[in-house]
Amino acid sequence: WSEVLFRFVTIVSTDSLSLPLSLFFLLRTFLRPAMPGVHTFNSGSVALQGVADIVGVTVDRVNFVSCMFLSIPLAIIYHRYLGEASIRTRKIYPLVIGLAYCWFCFGEATKHLLANTLTCYALMHISPPQYIHKIVFIFSMSYLTWVHFYRWIYVDFFSIDLTGPFMVSVQRMTTLAFSLHDGRVKKDEELSPLQKREAIREVPDLLSYMSYLFHFQAVLTGPLSFYTDYIHLVNKTHVPIDSKGNKPDATAEAWSKLYKSFVFLALVALVDPHFPITALERTDLGTVQWVCLFQFTIALQRLQYYFAWYLADGIYNLSGFGFRGFDENGEAQWDLVTNVYAYKFEMAQSFKESLDAWNCGTMGWLRRVAFDRALKKYRTVSTYLLSAWWHGIFMGYYLTFLTGAIMTLGGKGFRRSLRWRFLSSPSLKAFYDVITFIGTKFCFCYMTYPFARMHWGPGIAFYKRVYFSGHILAIFCAAILPVILPPPKEEKVKKEVKEE
Repeated sequence: WSEVLFRFVTIVSTDSLSLPLSLFFLLRTFLRPAMPGVHTFNSGSVALQGVADIVGVTVDRVNFVSCMFLSIPLAIIYHRYLGEASIRTRKIYPLVIGLAYCWFCFGEATKHLLANTLTCYALMHISPPQYIHKIVFIFSMSYLTWVHFYRWIYVDFFSIDLTGPFMVSVQRMTTLAFSLHDGRVKKDEELSPLQKREAIREVPDLLSYMSYLFHFQAVLTGPLSFYTDYIHLVNKTHVPIDSKGNKPDATAEAWSKLYKSFVFLALVALVDPHFPITALERTDLGTVQWVCLFQFTIALQRLQYYFAWYLADGIYNLSGFGFRGFDENGEAQWDLVTNVYAYKFEMAQSFKESLDAWNCGTMGWLRRVAFDRALKKYRTVSTYLLSAWWHGIFMGYYLTFLTGAIMTLGGKGFRRSLRWRFLSSPSLKAFYDVITFIGTKFCFCYMTYPFARMHWGPGIAFYKRVYFSGHILAIFCAAILPVILPPPKEEKVKKEVKEE
């Protein structure tokens, strides 16, 4: 209690949001003894504890990586040896393995996944079609928030626990509910081509539903796939015959992605420990040194995501899943469930290009349930708020996504006001590209620092250190720059873009 009182007085006397944060901290302190423990999120197997001790990482990470690597041969078996098996077998096989993964990694905490999944399935059966998407969305997001709250009570650090699979399952259930609403309530002419392709007329049977929610290829880390695509996989109708009469195979593409994931894993293991995110709190570095360290350290934070997402994408492809169609040359495209394009992201010249290449599954989910459904003037803000809500209740997440909303609006204003002025000559266009490339890298790192730290305090301290320069520039570009340098008329913009 002396520690509690000391923390309370410290927060009140030093923080600009003293009263809310103080009450928040006291609430956390009072509730902590009454809540379940860390096992609520992770009571998985410790059979690999010896390996974890040797490697020098926590056992939850070893369990996760082991399951992901085990999925490689299991995916090959699914594609090569169960390709002609019955549809029922092709549903049961990934479901059983996925549930085994959850139990191995999270133990009894898996009950929350099952409770949310089965309750939402019941709601899909009993809810009025015109409200089914809202009811499932509210319940599943409320349950996720409850889990996030418990995690905030007990876990003050990054760990691989139940919340990750829970977040992915919420994406799948809510998109399924929206697809049911579109298929059962709306007319075809009211749907976009994408909504029409994903619309569902009837609630799936329980086996199909559970297989979709828990298939081993993506139960631990995603990415999001859509029910209609997954059912085409298990029904053996996912990949058509090409113009030469052959059925495209994704093996080469899959191994290319797996090799990339192995490289990213090696970098995470060898380089990342030497550049912790807390190193940015150093005050003994010059400005140039600190900026270089800032960019490099934040870039390293992305490597763990590159590893997991490329690995999951490769596993999907080894299963025969991920076919998007044929390109203009008749070549098969295997990026239907690709979650990240590392090269495109790192070379992006605008904030939008960065977002389009990052966490594509989640971006698709946000577009389907928020951006395309909200009023036009609230689309950007509502999308970022939902993204923050979905990620958790750590205040660093909200700081990141609210900053992202401001950055997005600033990027739009900058592009509309300035880009067309640099298209008259190749040299001016090259100069513009260099400036936007550097600015995009700074903006994304600036935005994601609070996310990496999770908490409000370190994020605000960082922004104070750089004088909120990113926020000021973004607001200037969004509100003032279009007044000083007005964008051209819409017709002129379209003409110049077409000519380019």
